[in-house]
Amino acid sequence: MEESFEALDVLIVGAVPLEVKPLEGWLRAPKPLLTPWTTLWAGRWGRLRVGLACLGIGKVNAAAGSAVLIERCRPAMVWVVGSAGAYSKGPLSVGDVLVSTSILLGDEGVWERAGMGSMKALGFAVGHERGRPVFERFDLSEDWALKWAATLTPAGWYTLGTSSTKIPTVHPWAEDMPKAAAVREPKREIFQVAFGPSVTVGMSSGDAWIAEERFTRYGAWAEDMEGSAVVQVCRRYGVPVVQCRGISNRAGERDKSLWCMDKALAHSHAVLGTWLDGMKTAA
Repeated sequence: MEESFEALDVLIVGAVPLEVKPLEGWLRAPKPLLTPWTTLWAGRWGRLRVGLACLGIGKVNAAAGSAVLIERCRPAMVWVVGSAGAYSKGPLSVGDVLVSTSILLGDEGVWERAGMGSMKALGFAVGHERGRPVFERFDLSEDWALKWAATLTPAGWYTLGTSSTKIPTVHPWAEDMPKAAAVREPKREIFQVAFGPSVTVGMSSGDAWIAEERFTRYGAWAEDMEGSAVVQVCRRYGVPVVQCRGISNRAGERDKSLWCMDKALAHSHAVLGTWLDGMKTAA
C-alpha cells in the first residue's frame, strides 16, 4: 500500500547517506516513508515540514529519485546538498562551500577529436527555460530561491557556530580577510561561501590534466555527479531548487587520504542550518 505523504516546505536531497543522514537529528519526530525509489524521512523543524532523502550516486539516480519524491510530497523548495571537487585554477579551496548560480551539463553533447561540443552542435535542446532552449547550462542566478539564500548567507568568509535552536549554522567573518588569515587562526575554522558555476559529470576527473581540460572547457568552479539532473527535474515540475556543496577535494586528486569529506559536509550542512533558521523565522 502506498504511504500517505504530506506536502513539504523543503525537500533536502543528497547522493549518499553521509550527505543527508546527519540532518535527521535536526528534525522533530522524523518518520520514514517508503517510495518506489528511496526512503523519505519526513519531520518538523518548528512549523516547517522538512523531508530528507538519499537518491544514490549519478544522474539517473538523482533524476528518478527527484521525480518520485516531487510527485509524492510536492515540496515548495528542493535543496541539493553534498560534496564536490574544486578545480585548482578556480577560486575555491577544500572546506569552502559553493552555492551554484548555474549548473552545466558536462556529458551531454558531442565529443570530437577537436574537442567537446554542447547539445547545440547536435541541434537538440535538453529542455527549456523561460521560453529559451537549454543546450548546456541551467541558469539559477535569477531564481528567487537563490536570491533568498544569498540574503541569508551572502558570499564571504564564515566560521561555524550554532543557532538558538542548537543546530549548526555559519557566522560571518571579516569580509576583507585574506585567505591566508585562516592559517593564522588555528583555533577557528574559516572558510568561504561562494556563489558561482558548477558542472555535473558522469565520470569524475581522474587526474590534473582532465580537471584542467574541464575547467578550460566549462569555466565551472567545481564538479559534481548529480546536480544538473535534480535541477532539470525541478525545472520540469516548476519547483525552486538550490544546490549547496562543500569542497572535499581538488578535482583530479584520487588520493582519498587528501580529501576532507567531513569538513566539506560539516560546512555545507551549517549553511543549510542557517537557511532553515531563516525559514523558521519567516514562517
